Amino acid sequence: MRRLFVLLVVLLTFGGAIADTFPEVKVQKINDRVYALLGPTDAPNKENRGYMTNSLAIIGQEGVILVDAGSHKAVAEHILTSLRTVTAKPVTHVLITHHHPDHHLGLAAFPGTNVISTEACAKEIRVRGRSMVNWMKSRTGLSLAGTHPVIPQMVITAKSRQAIELEGVRMELIASETAHTSGDMVVWLPDDGVLAAGDILVHAINPNFADGNLKQWIGVVEDLLKLPLKTVMPGHGPLMDRQDVLEFGRLIASFYKTVESIYKAGGAESDVRKKLDMARWEKLGRFQEMMGHNISTVWRQIETDNF
Repeated sequence: MRRLFVLLVVLLTFGGAIADTFPEVKVQKINDRVYALLGPTDAPNKENRGYMTNSLAIIGQEGVILVDAGSHKAVAEHILTSLRTVTAKPVTHVLITHHHPDHHLGLAAFPGTNVISTEACAKEIRVRGRSMVNWMKSRTGLSLAGTHPVIPQMVITAKSRQAIELEGVRMELIASETAHTSGDMVVWLPDDGVLAAGDILVHAINPNFADGNLKQWIGVVEDLLKLPLKTVMPGHGPLMDRQDVLEFGRLIASFYKTVESIYKAGGAESDVRKKLDMARWEKLGRFQEMMGHNISTVWRQIETDNF
């Protein structure tokens, strides 16, 4: 009986801690000052507690520039704990690639930090930030204590390419046309050949077309391929090289071309699954979650373009 009591105490004491743990941050060194902090690839849920986004850490002279902050305060703190294994320098800047909540709600963990995004991204956070927190609560089942929207103080204009230096590190902030969202920004490190692409690029999972423009997205990827890419960190999934980016561009271009050809031939949206090379998409993660909605989204876009 006593043994049973002790076992119950252990379970009650440590069981909650086990349930509260996040998936591992996979810290991948790119070079002496650039580290990829890679998360899982599932959508936010109760099992991953909302941790499912990649971040990039750039170690500067006095501090760290972080690209994307995770989906809520506790996630950002989890990422920061892993960052502490490679540097003790404080995070001085956070660059946000777009307005989707899994990339910016973690900003609540970095009070006083300089935050940079595009104008469109900052506007979305200002207008919809509270609803994004509520959405993340519903997906994770967590109270998200301390998580609140943080509006970037510094913004770059749409369709611009701004060269800046932060903490002694040269970089370019590139705001593209609407691709994954209307406020996408990628971070290019010319001295390192490293690109942090946000969700304009994802690897080994199905992309999300819902808030973007696939026709323009294809052109944006083509433009990124003009950079002398060595290492690319996508918004989700493993690191990529130039060939991976090229293959991703071809994949989404084939998707658009297939849907467009069916529409212009007088076909129906239901014909897309019959004509699309589904085998290529089924082997990518989140297929069931994304495919139907992606087809509908692109069909509507093409219908509008041809109205």
